[in-house]
Amino acid sequence: MLPRQSLNLSESASANGATASLSRPPEAQGLTISTRRAFGPLRVFRGLLWAEWYAHSKLLLGFLAVWLVGVWVLPIAAHPGWILSLGLLYAFLAGPAYGGGDVMEGCEEFTFALPVTRSARYLARLAVGAGALLLLTALDLLALGLDLSTALTRLYINTGLIRPLPVLRPGLLYGLVLAFPWAVFACSFALSAVTHSRFLVFTAWFWGGLSALAALHLGLRYEELMWNQMNGYFSCPALLILGVAEVWAGHRFYRRKQIGQCAGRFSLPHGWWAWVLLLVSGLALALFLIGALARQLPKFIMPG
Repeated sequence: MLPRQSLNLSESASANGATASLSRPPEAQGLTISTRRAFGPLRVFRGLLWAEWYAHSKLLLGFLAVWLVGVWVLPIAAHPGWILSLGLLYAFLAGPAYGGGDVMEGCEEFTFALPVTRSARYLARLAVGAGALLLLTALDLLALGLDLSTALTRLYINTGLIRPLPVLRPGLLYGLVLAFPWAVFACSFALSAVTHSRFLVFTAWFWGGLSALAALHLGLRYEELMWNQMNGYFSCPALLILGVAEVWAGHRFYRRKQIGQCAGRFSLPHGWWAWVLLLVSGLALALFLIGALARQLPKFIMPG
């Protein structure tokens, strides 16, 4: 026999449970919500990938549309080989967009307050941005390798709309199609991710292009000294390694990044006159490097 006090407690508990079940709506009686669902690192990273794809889907789909138009319409006005520049244009726009999107929109404080680690968010943005660059470059090379544009060009030539153009044999240019845009994207992405200034994010594409131009110029000079020709054996791997080093350094700094004073407004950095001098000097250096590379362009398109 149980004591009378324990019997009273059990009866009261059962009565409270019956009252609670009767008070709930009929459609909610069979609904059980569990807050202990485990989200592993892989599941979280997949969610981050989807979020980055959704946030930049207009940019990616826009470049895909430009690629389709370029493959079939570009032969009317220019050489089909110009489609190779599409990856470079994407690198200039995508680097700051992926790396500094939170700073430009002023929501970095909210992003850092989320439970997702900075490292996972940085790697997810890098995976989507660099993956799209790799896919776009592969599509460019595939279009030229399969001569997709030649089919429509032949139709234009047969109808007399355009004249036949010389066959492009890039050689070294094929190696630079991926290496150079990757170096531009990596520098602008890492710089935009670690800074607090919207001004620096807005000009990150310029510094990324300048660093890639300088590395390419030095690499080609080294190849001329070693092999008396530009073969890409040093410049292309150097650009790839430079890009990897830049995103690695950006990851190290981004993991320790905190909210800064310039995260909520667009303003010139302190000592703006020094930045103006730096921009002018960088522009002069960029023009010099572009001129030097333009003089070497015939060597880029030589066979072998």
